[in-house]
Amino acid sequence: MADTITTTGTEVEIPAIEFPQMAAPTDGAELRPAMVGVLARAQEAERAALARVAELERQLNAARSEQITDGADPRLIEFWERAGRIADHADFCQEYDRLAEAMNGTPRERDWTVTMELSITVTVDISVTATTDEDAEDNARDLLDTDAIVSAIQYRHYDVEVEEISAERD
Repeated sequence: MADTITTTGTEVEIPAIEFPQMAAPTDGAELRPAMVGVLARAQEAERAALARVAELERQLNAARSEQITDGADPRLIEFWERAGRIADHADFCQEYDRLAEAMNGTPRERDWTVTMELSITVTVDISVTATTDEDAEDNARDLLDTDAIVSAIQYRHYDVEVEEISAERD
């Protein structure tokens, strides 16, 4: 498996540069002074743009050559992703995990199976005919079935409490 790393440098914000616009003179005598002014403004805008380009290139070169001292440096994101894939493929998972933790790198994501034991409290209303409240409760217990419970869950509010939870790595 051949994985290569290329660095892209850091993001640098480049501001918009506005060049002067010229209105066409209507008189031939106005043309030369107007053109001289437009040319001078264009040359000044060009000098400012070139100075900005030089500054951005200086910043980019500094960012590219700056020593990386922290494994969480944003320039290493792609490195850690590829290194994790290589570790998975070459069965170097423990070594990668130890190295990533020691260097503040990006830990690998793994698949987990999570088992939860839940207690669900559902309120189910059942209409019955009876002569006493005890008979009504007994009749309701007899009529309580899965369909009534599912219907109550679908159309009513219920409370869920997690009793026990455990996770296993796949």
